[in-house]
Amino acid sequence: MKRSRTLLVCLVLLATAGLFAQTIEKTFVRSFNIAGAQDIKLQLEGAVDVQTWDQPSARVQMTVGLDNNSESMLRSLAQAGRYNLRGQLAEGTYTISVPGLGREVLVNGQSLNETVSYVVFVPEPVRVIIDGTTSAANF
Repeated sequence: MKRSRTLLVCLVLLATAGLFAQTIEKTFVRSFNIAGAQDIKLQLEGAVDVQTWDQPSARVQMTVGLDNNSESMLRSLAQAGRYNLRGQLAEGTYTISVPGLGREVLVNGQSLNETVSYVVFVPEPVRVIIDGTTSAANF
């Protein structure tokens, strides 16, 4: 009886330890009407994978992962606009950015540990310019 109780306690501890070490992940998708643009400038921090497709618009799939946090935290950050993608056309260049990621978020006095990656679909004739200090692009 005592052995089964000890085994049960160990199993519960192992199960709860795994819950705290999980990464919560969510993908946000936004399409942009890039009519009139010859270039797309991506001001995105993180890994960027650029692919061509046969649509006249550009589409950005942004995947956000939070380490050691809850899904409600990720949902709250999204509702506050942290992951809103913005697009603007100026002088033939369509610029796509995520201004909310420029602000630091503290949780219990520590910086939020988040991972952001992007898959960007663009029409074939459009030139892509990646403007980010830590961006790594794959074409």
